[in-house]
Amino acid sequence: MSFEEYYSRLQLPVTASPAEIKRAYRRLRAQYHPDRNKGREAAVEPVFKRIQEAFEILTGRRQAPVAKAAAPSNSSRTREAPPRERHAGPPMRGANCLVELFVPLEVAIEGGGVEAHYPVKGPCDACRQTVGNVHCEKCLGTGLRSWRKSEIVAIPRGAWDGQRLVVEGGGHPGVNGGPSGDAIFSVSIVCGSAFTRNGLDLACDIQLDFVTAMLGGTVEAKILGRTQEVKIPPNANAGTPIRLPGLGLSERNGARGNLTLNLVLTMPGAASHLTDTERQRLRDIFADAERRAAQTAQKPQAPLAGSRVKR
Repeated sequence: MSFEEYYSRLQLPVTASPAEIKRAYRRLRAQYHPDRNKGREAAVEPVFKRIQEAFEILTGRRQAPVAKAAAPSNSSRTREAPPRERHAGPPMRGANCLVELFVPLEVAIEGGGVEAHYPVKGPCDACRQTVGNVHCEKCLGTGLRSWRKSEIVAIPRGAWDGQRLVVEGGGHPGVNGGPSGDAIFSVSIVCGSAFTRNGLDLACDIQLDFVTAMLGGTVEAKILGRTQEVKIPPNANAGTPIRLPGLGLSERNGARGNLTLNLVLTMPGAASHLTDTERQRLRDIFADAERRAAQTAQKPQAPLAGSRVKR
């Protein structure tokens, strides 16, 4: 059957655009749908199926049936027909594809690129160059084949879970020379084992020598690919949380969570180089501090101003 017949079923000229094909199909489908023709189902159902078939073939959703060639007579001299393009039909844009994109925590915060691999489906190039596709090994006669595509997706700084990033033309290939659809990536942020997450808030451990924890001060720590100056209060204990506002994850409206650093105390490297005299001096210093602390605890507290002492 020629393609002109499929256009005729939709009451269209062969020059009809893809948009006109869709409009005609919707109109005729509504007119001949069996559910809208109660009592006449047997009469309209064959028409409805022909309309459906024409629409699917003209839009590339179904391959047109290939006519069987007549067997050549013994008296005639035959030769193989040269390869030729199939009847192209109207160009149709390829479908979009939605892909979940796993983005490392550091890239979500600072931005960068993530390589994505995802499946697409399109016309088989191998059999498009021949008269028929029934013997094509790549698509097994379907006219369509699937393969995996790769794209480097640019991640903006402050990406959030569920954010959609579009790569134009990265989707399924078009039909009959039509443009490819878009690839739409849905961001899913992945935390490494070093971090815990609670909504937009992040937490991780940070190692700190006990001398700095005791004396307090400012240290530089490399966190999520960025060097941060962290202020340590005096007499910080193991597990003491240091809260850094606004350094967590982002959400759609621009709000940022917090980053909490949990202190893990370590021995300073210089400790192995202390002399016996220096070690004894430290013992004396701490022993003296303990005596003062005990004396302070034994002193009676002065009565509050304005209070009366009972006799």
